[in-house]
Parts: sequence; C-alpha cells; structure tokens
Amino acid sequence: MKPLKIRDITLGEGSPKICIPITGRTEEEILETAGRISGLSFHMAEWRADYFREASDPGRVRHILAELKNLLPDRLLLFTFRSFEEGGETPADREAYLDICRLAAGTGLSDLLDLELFTAGADLAPIMETARLHGTRVILSNHDFEKTPPREELLCRLSLMEEAGCDIAKIAAMPRCPMDVLTMMEATCLASETLSCPVITMSMGELGAVSRVSGRLTGSCLTFGTAGEASAPGQLPAGKLREILEIL
Repeated sequence: MKPLKIRDITLGEGSPKICIPITGRTEEEILETAGRISGLSFHMAEWRADYFREASDPGRVRHILAELKNLLPDRLLLFTFRSFEEGGETPADREAYLDICRLAAGTGLSDLLDLELFTAGADLAPIMETARLHGTRVILSNHDFEKTPPREELLCRLSLMEEAGCDIAKIAAMPRCPMDVLTMMEATCLASETLSCPVITMSMGELGAVSRVSGRLTGSCLTFGTAGEASAPGQLPAGKLREILEIL
C-alpha cells in the first residue's frame, strides 16, 4: 500500500487518522457544528450532505462547502452524499445522487469526494475525472447494513475500487457475530498488503467497535468519531477515540 498525502496529512501511515462527520439538517446546524469542533484534535471533517434539507440546491451546496473550508482551514474536507440504499438519510433516486456528486466534484472545494462503487456504476469514470481536474481525491465506497460478506467478497469489492482508479478504497459492513468482525479485520490486513491504494474499513455497530480502533494493526487508514450525532452505528466519541488510538 502506498500512503496518500493530501496537504500535510498522510493517510496510510502511522495511526489511522480521525474524521468527524457533520450531519446538520440546516445551514445553521452545519456551520454551528463546524465552529464547535474546530478546537478539537482531528484530521478530517466529513460533510454528510444527505442530511442537509437543501442538498438538491447547487447554490446552497457550494455556499456551505466554501463556508466549511473557511471554518476548518487546517482540516481535510470530505464531501459525502450517502445513498439511502447504503445507509443515507435522504431518499433520492440514482440520477439525483449522481447530480449531487457531479456538483461536488466540480467545485474544487473539498479535498475528497466519496463515491459509491455500485450506485455510481458506469458514471464513475467521468465524475472521478471531473474531481481530479479540480484537485479532489476520490474515495470509492460500499456499505452493507445487513451482513458482512465473506472475506473473498470483501477483497473483491476493494479490488474493484482499486481497478476503477480510486485514491482510497472503503468498505463497511454490519457484523452478525464476532467472527464477522474478525473477517473484516482479516480482509483489511490482506487488502492493505496487496492493494496499491490506502483502505478504510469498519465493522459497524457495537459489536464492531474494535475495528474502529485497530487500524494501525489491520491497515485501515481512517476512522470516524462523533462530536454530536453519529452518521453510522457504532461510532465512538472523537475525544475517546483519540485517547484509545494514542494508547494503542
């Protein structure tokens, strides 16, 4: 795995970096959260735009991205509009999802853009090209809230992301038993040893919490911690997360 340096932060080197999701429904809530977390110790903020009630308004999205960049100038900014099928907050058809991702890719206001491998499908390549033309790196992702696929399937999906040209490959799945958590951690170790790009993985829910702090062992380069509302089940408070990572 080759580490990825974005500005002064290197993903895939040392301990996993900490990302705090911003999940406000209104501009006021979003910017209040950004201001509140600005004094905390973390590396990246993820704007989960699927929570935003006006996400279909291009002007509002651009405005908030610019405001977030101003409020958090020393942190990386990740733009995510999670589809409803993969755990997002707002139902939106595929074309609406693609339109929002195309918009974000073309602004150049975020350091990274999350694109879902299977939702974007055949439209991945042009959106990724637009993002890169504007200096934005791409995370290709996949989320399974029902189960944890077998190790070989997890590795297959991560390999598909690498083959599609992602900068980072991400997969999250819901464990149904302790062995599912170990399956995800084993797949992460293997992927970090065989893929050329950094990987982000996690087992969701309380059962999978250990996977959120084991990245230095398994090779997962980023972990998500809360400073308010969680954006996925099993996320730990960012302050506690940092303490655990420092101990480990």
